[in-house]
Amino acid sequence: MESHLVPSPRTLADIDILERRTIGQGWGKLERFKLRHRRYDGAWSAPIERDLYTIAEVMVVIPYDPALDAILLVEQFRTCGLHWGEATWLVEGIAGIVEPGEDPRETARREAVEEGNCEIRDIMPIMTGYSSPGGYGERAHLFAARADLSGAGGGVHGLADEGEDIRALVVSLDEAYAAGQDGRIQDLKTVLMVQWLVLNRARLQGQDQP
Repeated sequence: MESHLVPSPRTLADIDILERRTIGQGWGKLERFKLRHRRYDGAWSAPIERDLYTIAEVMVVIPYDPALDAILLVEQFRTCGLHWGEATWLVEGIAGIVEPGEDPRETARREAVEEGNCEIRDIMPIMTGYSSPGGYGERAHLFAARADLSGAGGGVHGLADEGEDIRALVVSLDEAYAAGQDGRIQDLKTVLMVQWLVLNRARLQGQDQP
């Protein structure tokens, strides 16, 4: 069957930025763009305004132990639920900001130690993409990695000077999958990553080399 999922060949030449200004600056930057872009019929769109919030480029990694068929996840407070009147301590993969010039794999190794007290190996890319493209500029590198989790989990980790208070959890891959279905895991990228791990379990166990 002929493929119909072929992304449109677009470049920055297809975007005309009329105005770009910073309207908020704190941990992240909130920018307001006034722009127009090429339509599918080749004409320019009418000018539109869009706000874009960006903190950084990030990576997320989930360590997997082939012997235990288990993964390491972390739980921590997140501000996202406050808008909805919810207290959100979310279960997620290990995440961190990629420093300028840093290989995201090195970020993964560093954050695995800081947040999970875990040494990872055989880092495998899942995908690189945008988590909420309508108004959030974050670009995320998602990884899986092998690890020995026999002595991990149960501790509280993170950097005190960054206000981190992170609980490490070692759970079976099957339980993590079920948690994504029943709502115990609410972070969308973590649900996606766990599903990838389930689909690639044989590869992660070394039955098919990465």
